Amino acid sequence: MLTHRRALVIGGGAAVGLLCAGSVYRAWDRGVWSSGQGIAYAPWQDWQGQAADGFKRPLRAAILASNPHDTQPWLFGIADSAITVFADRSRHLGSFDPFRREMHLGLGAAVENLVLAAGAFGWAADVVPADGTLGLSPDDTPVAAVQISLTPMPPARNALFDAIPNRHTHRGPYRADQSVGSERLQRLAALAASDAVRVVFVEDANARGELAALIVAATERIIGDPQMSADSARWYRTGRREIAAHRDGVTIDTAGLSPLVTATAKLLPDLDAQSADRYWLAATKDTELATAPVLGVILVRDRLDMRSAIAAGRAWQRLHLGATAEGLAAQPLNQPVECTDRSAMIGKSDSFGPAIIKLAAAPGWEPTFVFRLGVAERPANRSPRRALSEVLRS
Repeated sequence: MLTHRRALVIGGGAAVGLLCAGSVYRAWDRGVWSSGQGIAYAPWQDWQGQAADGFKRPLRAAILASNPHDTQPWLFGIADSAITVFADRSRHLGSFDPFRREMHLGLGAAVENLVLAAGAFGWAADVVPADGTLGLSPDDTPVAAVQISLTPMPPARNALFDAIPNRHTHRGPYRADQSVGSERLQRLAALAASDAVRVVFVEDANARGELAALIVAATERIIGDPQMSADSARWYRTGRREIAAHRDGVTIDTAGLSPLVTATAKLLPDLDAQSADRYWLAATKDTELATAPVLGVILVRDRLDMRSAIAAGRAWQRLHLGATAEGLAAQPLNQPVECTDRSAMIGKSDSFGPAIIKLAAAPGWEPTFVFRLGVAERPANRSPRRALSEVLRS
C-alpha cells in the first residue's frame, strides 16, 4: 500500500515525465532539430539534376531563385526546344503586391537562374519577355510571362552558377563595422546594371540613415494597414508538418535569429498577427537596418512595365548571386515600393518613390527594389521549395 508521500512522489514523477515527453514531442513536431531538412528542402540538394532530365534540367536551378515571401509564383511549360515561364497569379501577396510587380521580379530571378544553368549544361538561352503593363489586382489565371528558346552550345560554367545553391536571403545581423568595399560594389553594379536597369548603392552614413528612415516608416504603414498585414501573414509557415505540406513561405528558420532563439521561438506558441508585426518592425529597425553597412536601390524607367519588372528581377538575382560569390549577404527591404503600389491601389498620393529618387539622384527613373548588403555574422538558412514536378505545366 502506497503512503501519501510516496504517492505524491510517484505522481509528481509521472507528471514530470509526461511534461518532458510532451516537450520532446513538440520539439520534434516544430522541427527544432531538423532545420533545413526534409522533403521541403530536397530541391537544394538535387539542383543540378542529370543529363537525362533534358530541358527540365535547368528548371531545377530556376526554382531556387529569389522571390517575394517565398511564394514561388512560377509555372513552366516545355515544348520542343522552348521553355515558357508562366506567372502563377494564384500565388500572390494581395494588397502587398496589387499590380503583381514583385511577382514578376521573382519570375525574372527564376529566368536568370535558368539561363545560368542552361549555359552550364550546354544550351544558349534566348529570352523574350512578354510586353504589357502590369494592371491592378489581376485574376488568378496563369499567364505566359517569358519565352526562352534553347540552342546547343559548349557548356559555360561560371561563379554565378556555382553560387546558386548557396544564395539565401539573410535576415540576421550583419557586421556593421566591416566595409563591403568600393571594388566589390563596382563589380556587383556591373553585374546588375544595364540600359533598362540602374543600381545605386547607398554607403554615406547620412544618406543611409535617410533611406533607413523611409524603410522604417513604410514598415510602420504596412503593419498599420490590416489588409496588408493579413496578406503578409498568410505566407508564414510554422511547424515541421506545415512546412512539408506547403513547401513555401517564410519560416522561423529564415528569420535571421540565433540558433538558441530560433529553437525557443519554435517551442513557444505562435505569435498573433499584431505581435508578429511588432517583432518585424523591431527587427527591421534594430537588426536589419542598424547593422547594414550598405543599402541599395534597383531602378527602372517604369516599374509597372512587364519587361522592366522581369529585367529588374534578373538584375537582382545576378547581384545576389554575385554577392554570395563574394562572401556577402543580402536581403530585400522593399517596404517603401510596396507602399508606393498600395497607395496607387487605393488612390493615395505617394511620398516614398520621390524620396528614394531624390536620395538616389536618379530623375527619370523609378525605384522597384530596395535591399541591404553586408558581411553576415552567421550563415543563413535555406527556405522551403516545391518540387519541380509541382510547377511543370503540361
